[in-house]
Amino acid sequence: MVKYFKNGVLQVETLDLPQDCGEIAVKVSLEEERTDANYYLEFSCPRNVKYISQKLSRIADKEYEIILPRGISEYIGEVYVQLVIMSEENNSLINRSLMAREPLFVIKESILAATALDSTEKRDFFDYAMGVVKEVENKIQLVDNMIDGVPEQIADKVDEKLTQVTNTMSAYESKIDGKIGDMVDNVASNTRALTEHSVQLEGQQEILTEMQTAMPAKVDVQNVVTIYNKEQGKIYAATYINNSYGKRIRKGGGNKDYTTGNGFVSVGTFVSPATGILILTASTYYSGAQVKKIGIASKAYEYKSMCANDVIINYGVSTTMCCDAKAGEGFEIFVEANSANAQNTYFYNYVLFENTN
Repeated sequence: MVKYFKNGVLQVETLDLPQDCGEIAVKVSLEEERTDANYYLEFSCPRNVKYISQKLSRIADKEYEIILPRGISEYIGEVYVQLVIMSEENNSLINRSLMAREPLFVIKESILAATALDSTEKRDFFDYAMGVVKEVENKIQLVDNMIDGVPEQIADKVDEKLTQVTNTMSAYESKIDGKIGDMVDNVASNTRALTEHSVQLEGQQEILTEMQTAMPAKVDVQNVVTIYNKEQGKIYAATYINNSYGKRIRKGGGNKDYTTGNGFVSVGTFVSPATGILILTASTYYSGAQVKKIGIASKAYEYKSMCANDVIINYGVSTTMCCDAKAGEGFEIFVEANSANAQNTYFYNYVLFENTN
């Protein structure tokens, strides 16, 4: 058993061991434990042989253990021990204990002591440690070789990326400059177009001003009559003239199928749409039966109009009535044909000079 105190003193319980006794288990107790360190044991053996153990294994709080190889008990004599504290981070030396005053082991002669030990079975801890150090040095050298070219590689990659960024930015700058140029051209073009439209609007405004000056506030009825008298055929294209004239002119027409009767009989009625002077024309022709005469008669008054053929021919007949008419007043259409129960058609057209007084 080995006990380490924080003042550096190492206390041991001496064990008597036979020569070449095999592996030896040793427990180490620490008064104070570091979390950033590893612990090792160094041995001073007979014949000035030195050993260093592998890293102690932690088995509990402040408790460690190590299994020593049989080489420790190779020679007869006393084996002294010392604790070594190494940095866990970089394996540098932190501290050493004092060498224990008492030997840890006393190796005594064994019956098998005369038998030479196979050197291949010996474990020299210094050789082991040096091998580990050499392996670490080789790995460090390998890492150094690997990172030698890293700065140049990084610089090349950075230059490559910077070149790509520069080229991309240049392309964007060209596109942006082109867009700005197009926008400037569009603004200039729109400005010219707006100027032209402004000139056109000014011209239209002048025309509107002239029209407003030339147009009277209200159309004169006499002017309308004058224009009507000048028109060829004296027929307006519209159904009536503006309501504000005081009078307006209506016109219209249509047709109706009828069945002929015996003698001069009514075949239809026209109703006056308004009060005024009515000019009504009715006509019919030979369709299902030859016609002799056609007439118009007012139901309310004795207004009559009639057209007759002395000789029945295959032509049509027509008559016109001009009279005062009341709104809703009916005018009957009479027809006489040479035979009854035949299907014919009559036509009518009218012009009504409406009286609003």
